[in-house]
Amino acid sequence: MAGAVVNKSRVFIIIGAMIIIALIIALAVTLAVNNGDDDCPATQPAVTQGPSTPAAPQALKLDCYPEAQGGKRPVNEEQCKTRGCMFEPNPSAGEPGCYYKEGQYSLKVQQMALTATGVTVELSQIGNAPFGGDIRNWTFSFTNHGDDMARFKFDVSSGDRYQVPVPLFRPAPTPTSDSQKYELKVTDTDNFAFQILRKATGTVLFDTSSGPGSLILSDQFLQLTTRLTSPHVYGLGEHAHDSFRHDLSRTWGSFSRDQPPPWTPEANLYGVHPFYTCVEEEQGNTHGVFMFNSNSQEYSFAPTPSLTFRTIGGILDFYIFLGPSPELVVQQYTALIGRPMMPPYWSLGFQQCRYGYNNIENLREAVETTKAYDIPHDVQYVDIDHMDTRKIFTVDNASYPDLDGYFKSLQAEGMRIIYILDPCLISNETGYVPYERMKAVDGNVKWHPDAQVPANRSDPNGAILGYVWPQGPVVFPDFLKKEVNDIWAELIVDHSKQLTFDGLWIDMNEPASFGTNEERPFNWPENVRPYWSLHCPVNALDDPPYRTKAAYLYDYDDGSRQGRLSDKTFCMHTVQGEGGVYSHYDVHSLYGYSQSESTLRAARQATGQRSIVISRSTFPGSGRYVGHWLGDNESAWKDLKTSIIGMLEFNLFGIPYIGADICGFFQNTTVELCKRWMQLGAFYPFSRNHNGIGFIVQGPGQLGDDVGNASRDIMRVRYRLLPYLYLLFHQSHTQGGTVVRPLHHEFPTDQRALAVDSQFLWGSCLLISPILEKGQTSLTYYLPAGKWYDYYSHRGVSLIEGADQTQGVNDTSMPALHVRGGCVLVEQGYANNTHFSRQQKLTILAALDSEGNARGSFFWDDGDSLDTYDKGEYFMTDLEVANNTLTTSIAHRTTDTPPWAALVYEKLVILGVDTPLASVTVNGNQAIPVPDADTGSVVVPLNDFPMVNTLTVTWISAAP
Repeated sequence: MAGAVVNKSRVFIIIGAMIIIALIIALAVTLAVNNGDDDCPATQPAVTQGPSTPAAPQALKLDCYPEAQGGKRPVNEEQCKTRGCMFEPNPSAGEPGCYYKEGQYSLKVQQMALTATGVTVELSQIGNAPFGGDIRNWTFSFTNHGDDMARFKFDVSSGDRYQVPVPLFRPAPTPTSDSQKYELKVTDTDNFAFQILRKATGTVLFDTSSGPGSLILSDQFLQLTTRLTSPHVYGLGEHAHDSFRHDLSRTWGSFSRDQPPPWTPEANLYGVHPFYTCVEEEQGNTHGVFMFNSNSQEYSFAPTPSLTFRTIGGILDFYIFLGPSPELVVQQYTALIGRPMMPPYWSLGFQQCRYGYNNIENLREAVETTKAYDIPHDVQYVDIDHMDTRKIFTVDNASYPDLDGYFKSLQAEGMRIIYILDPCLISNETGYVPYERMKAVDGNVKWHPDAQVPANRSDPNGAILGYVWPQGPVVFPDFLKKEVNDIWAELIVDHSKQLTFDGLWIDMNEPASFGTNEERPFNWPENVRPYWSLHCPVNALDDPPYRTKAAYLYDYDDGSRQGRLSDKTFCMHTVQGEGGVYSHYDVHSLYGYSQSESTLRAARQATGQRSIVISRSTFPGSGRYVGHWLGDNESAWKDLKTSIIGMLEFNLFGIPYIGADICGFFQNTTVELCKRWMQLGAFYPFSRNHNGIGFIVQGPGQLGDDVGNASRDIMRVRYRLLPYLYLLFHQSHTQGGTVVRPLHHEFPTDQRALAVDSQFLWGSCLLISPILEKGQTSLTYYLPAGKWYDYYSHRGVSLIEGADQTQGVNDTSMPALHVRGGCVLVEQGYANNTHFSRQQKLTILAALDSEGNARGSFFWDDGDSLDTYDKGEYFMTDLEVANNTLTTSIAHRTTDTPPWAALVYEKLVILGVDTPLASVTVNGNQAIPVPDADTGSVVVPLNDFPMVNTLTVTWISAAP
């Protein structure tokens, strides 16, 4: 957006205002912004007429009756016309049978004004909204936030509609500059529409010029449609997607729900993440879009391609990130929502859990069988069966005698302990301290004062009662109250004195409540009457005029029952926050997020260390405090494969500490499936074997030699690579990128890479290609262009362009691992857990590219203390190979004598040495290399060279 900047003259200001009017009449505007506060009129506007707007593309037929789910359920003419829409009894393939029509509803521009940093547009409603709740006047605002990010939102002028109470780290609004990567164009003023373009290429990134229905704003229905610049769209969750790149024919509801992934196709799962990335064209430019809204919502794709956002509350508040690389987009997104937490080193080790150990003898057996196969094992869990009748902050001392003593014995051997906490407190048991403490401060989620409360469904304070795992009605702490968070933290610290832990696992925090709107909860004894269940009264919050797919997906096919937002949780007509300022209807999907900070704070206070928290329900920004697992999956080959997709998506969402339940949670696993899942799970950032109650044991040492030996071998590979994984988490924590990433993040111009979701990368350097099929006898994987080395054999392959590779698979095969040419990794010897592996010697692995160069970094701290980077209590070195010389350059070294001062480099392994060597020197001293002419690798002994010193290794090729 070029244009002369006006400095002082009032005349220029008048001219600027005249230009604005002219541009509105012309229906094509290019808007530029200048310095100042977001809400102040611009004193130095820079406005230019953009190039003539091309003819508008043909209007899309936008679905007015999404509940029909593309024809899966019938919609008739009467139902369609009730919404004021057009009915087509025989729609063309891919088109809806009920769609918005011209003149039905629009938002017309009444006034457009420059601010110092953007533009505001006053809009008035023409026609009637399809679901009632008309709000006649809205304000659109567009604001620059630096060169790479812009914000645009629709709000009422009073600003009194609900807005998400989650902090964002927005940079200050900024003026227009030549370096700004985007520009805004208003393309229609009668039916307000706009485009956001990438200036460098002219590519339209966001385009609401989609025709009738593309923008609808009302009290409980807000909709915005954008045309997509390409079909290469990723993200939006949490769901169990069949492919990483979106299928542009599907609609996904999003509203936190206690919903196991395999149970219902297209279901909304535990968390809400309205963020996507889009690779724009063959040049690989990528942008991202984030809708900051916590109400029940849905994302509806169409093959045109287009994407419709629908939500039933709050405002439309969007951010767009210009990248232009995929990794930069994620970094820009996490700069806004908060960088991921830095996990302790031990949490990168292997972890084991079961719901249903049921007693301490079975728990001991799981630990001892793992040890018997020499499988590295860092973390042991217990689930809710360790509690007294499933009440949190209690222990079943009959089934788990001296559990604290056993845990402390494991800790003495270098292991760590994590146990579970559910956010529900039994309300009908005398003397249960957690309930009494929350009740004393009126700290539980309460019915709205105007709600029609069913009999015996509230406690004396008016808190809503639900049913979860304890044997009686429960209340739910309101974590949007400060005092509640403080009491919760105190309860955790107090309980740690009775039962030791190193980390915590918060579950059921969607929040879940069993049997809501049903005859009885599934876990209520069938022979105990009268049945107890929560039935939510009919009202505009529990039964909004538009329910979203988070509710209508669960309608019975015979029409006998409609899904409700309150199913599997508690009623929407409840209030949260100080003074009941928030409706649960608005903040439901924030429950897990709101519990996370105080849980981590308490864990750190109790342990005196960095600690870690795993949460089932998440929201943008949760990654600052917690990791996540992909929920209650099934022991099935399909779930094995789709776990890769979920892992990749949560790396986009700023929660890189992610993994699935290895070997599956529901149903009985098999030896073959569990072996292959342990091999894949060895490359999850969060690597935990976990299964459900009532199914066969599946600890890696409990299924025989096939699983036990394979688990040992692959976990030893993982433990050797942990220094590299820890580096990636450090980079994610400080810079905000991914840890596990799809191939197209490194190869965005590779058209094959855009669709790969059965392989993945650790960072930019390690490619993992797992075995994912039952009875598989060969493995075909894709290698992008460049030089790659087999991690096991060290053999290299050079590719001018990407190509498939195939290798045989037998019972002892492991996943294919390839190191990318041009990378330097630091490895470490394995041990039975990270307490001991961190004391092992280091190996430098230098994989040369086609030019003989390579680079890498190494980050190290004590692995457990808090804020070591901010405090400067760490070691960082850069490693580079050029001109047949490897050098280490120390970027940072703590001034104190660190606990890692004794760490040493044992050897350097160089991959890709094509000619025999005449000599090798280590810091000027002759060394005796061990070459392997067959693979082109060379091992150089480093003779326990101190890690904290600068190292130079030079090799000279022999004369031909």
